[in-house]
Amino acid sequence: MWLIMNSKSPIVCHLICKVIDFFGDIGIAWRIAKQLKNDFNVEVHLLVDDLVTSQRLIPSIDTSLQKQTIEGIRIYCCDFSEGSTSLPPPPDFVFNLFNIDLPHNYKKLVKRKKSKYIVIEYLSAEPWVDNFHLKPSIDPESGLIKTFFYPGFTNQTGGLIREKNLFFRREAFDQSKRHNVIHSLGGDPNLYSISLFYYPIQKIDFFLDSIDRLKKPIQFFIPQYLFDLLKLRNEYQFIRIINYPFLSHDDFDDLLWSCDLNFVRGEDSWIRAIWAGKPFIWQPYIQQNNIHIIKLKAFLKRYCETCDQDLSEILIKMHDDWSNNKFNEVLWLDFFKEQARLEAFALKQSHYYFKEASFVESLIDYCSET
Repeated sequence: MWLIMNSKSPIVCHLICKVIDFFGDIGIAWRIAKQLKNDFNVEVHLLVDDLVTSQRLIPSIDTSLQKQTIEGIRIYCCDFSEGSTSLPPPPDFVFNLFNIDLPHNYKKLVKRKKSKYIVIEYLSAEPWVDNFHLKPSIDPESGLIKTFFYPGFTNQTGGLIREKNLFFRREAFDQSKRHNVIHSLGGDPNLYSISLFYYPIQKIDFFLDSIDRLKKPIQFFIPQYLFDLLKLRNEYQFIRIINYPFLSHDDFDDLLWSCDLNFVRGEDSWIRAIWAGKPFIWQPYIQQNNIHIIKLKAFLKRYCETCDQDLSEILIKMHDDWSNNKFNEVLWLDFFKEQARLEAFALKQSHYYFKEASFVESLIDYCSET
């Protein structure tokens, strides 16, 4: 690691991302790119196939340019389909986010240059991840050897994505800053606050109606694009819905730190909810044959391992209800009753994971050794 960090000529890498939406793939790619550049002085070439969608996350992108530099990171617009020659020549390190298909001629160049080719995989708490982390595989077409690099929750994996200064940023986030964040979004700092970030498949209207019947004053913060999909009642008696525009990475952290409960989805916001040290409910990406439920149960088993049994039961049941569009009034009342203990547990877990090496730090360490 120190060899790379202190080198007069920093290493160069390709970070390759097929853009699906501005919350998932490019969100994780941009986080990794910034950490490689800012924390470890790596020269990052970010290769993406959709500048328009990427611009939602990186507003300074010029969609008319095939190549540009933003925040010290070179961004290339590429076509990843077979036969494409739009990808620049590979450097010594190539990071393929989520193992997307790449043109055969590019893979041949990677093999010829003997670049270190690393596939960055999805995050999972399933036990098998420990055994597959850093395992090599041979591409049948090109003969290229690729190494699978898994984020995860144990020291047998690459760890979780986390900036070097994240802990200090969070510790400096006091009540006055929380008040400013809530006020800036049009909320009331004195109300119980919940951030709602979910997949549109969720029966959110039913959920909000059920919450309103609890007769507890609550304000919900919902992203604008999800808010636009809702068919809300004209008014609720006890709850308030606040929609907010697309937020930068840091501003989204501020929102999570400001809320009493965070509903998150997918991978990126899930990790940020863990770092927030606040109670959260996670919705995995929906997959066929309920594969996502297996991932959810594996995470909860690991996350709640040191939790008091009564709190563990609340968290597991809350996740189960959310995954199945159910609502249990007694369970929610128990949750509110145990808010302080749940917050203390979430904060303790965030400190536990802070002790492990971050994902990018592990990646850099591995590259230094090869």
